[in-house]
Amino acid sequence: MILTLEKFATSAQPTISKRRKTGTKPDPTRADILLGSGLMDLVRLRVVQILGCKRCMREHSAKLEERGETHQRLRLLESWRKESVFTLREKAVLNLAEAVTCNPFSTIPREAIYPARIFLTEDQMIFLVLGIVAIHDRHYLKTFRHDMTRRPPHE
Repeated sequence: MILTLEKFATSAQPTISKRRKTGTKPDPTRADILLGSGLMDLVRLRVVQILGCKRCMREHSAKLEERGETHQRLRLLESWRKESVFTLREKAVLNLAEAVTCNPFSTIPREAIYPARIFLTEDQMIFLVLGIVAIHDRHYLKTFRHDMTRRPPHE
């Protein structure tokens, strides 16, 4: 299945719910729905760990602890390859997340794609990769905006 821009635009229409209007909780993304919010939150935390954003790490860790994730698993996330507390599905998804984050401008290595294809459908793979790229880009856009506010005005 080739995802065309038109098909993507019609399948991922943003909706504004009553919760969003009041500002309490954002609507879940398509990747959250397809993969499960706990797994996508683990991916978000791992991506910001790779990018080195301490503030984002605290935010995502707190969010995961709120949802019932154990402190031990959060602490072991950086060395997830060696740990047995993560399932094979989680390891495949984290492997793909690292590959996309570390190689944002080149093709994703086959060693990362093949294990993920065992556990994920095609739609889940597409939205997972799009979600990882969005996390990555959002981080750099926030960093850019933060740097712009610190610079002195041009004279």
